Amino acid sequence: MEVPGYGPAVETLRNTLSSHPELKEKAAGLGILYQGRRGLMVVDVIASRQRRYETYVVPKLLPMYESKATDLSLGSLARNQPYWLPLRHEEAKTMSAVAEKILSFGIAQQLINEDEICTAWSTDSEALIQMREVFGVGPALLEYLRMLCGADSLKVDIRVINGLKTLGIETDWFTPEGVLALAVELSRDVPCTLVELDQCLWQVLGK
Repeated sequence: MEVPGYGPAVETLRNTLSSHPELKEKAAGLGILYQGRRGLMVVDVIASRQRRYETYVVPKLLPMYESKATDLSLGSLARNQPYWLPLRHEEAKTMSAVAEKILSFGIAQQLINEDEICTAWSTDSEALIQMREVFGVGPALLEYLRMLCGADSLKVDIRVINGLKTLGIETDWFTPEGVLALAVELSRDVPCTLVELDQCLWQVLGK
């Protein structure tokens, strides 16, 4: 299906990435951002839903977890629901459940190091299907979690949607899965990684 505005969108993305080399650096750093702190990574992912990420989640909520939890591993989060964080109903339970799912995958794969577990989990199709069974984990959060684990993907959130609209691509009739499929085509034609496309749409075009 031909998408109106697709050609000019590709050209704009090319130019934007060329004029913002820092976006490639940010994209390259996402997968290692939480090395050795994979529990904090899960808190980031679940807390990112429908909150002001740059003005609340990063400067306030994540430091709050770091300060009180002290142990930032998946193991600690799986054992201890952070009910003391200012979260919505069931979010603390979801955080612990996500950590447990990833760790269970690691046990099945005979992996011990949490960074290695996360890398392997992020590209295992069956494990990803099982993660969607966790209450509160939708397609956008799943892809964000994969990105922070090192996989090449894109989080379909409001700023990414706004970025696509800025490019002249109407997304209202796309499902989240459809937007992701469109992003795959865009990344191929730019060319760039999906994570680089995500950062371009989120950091520059979606604001």
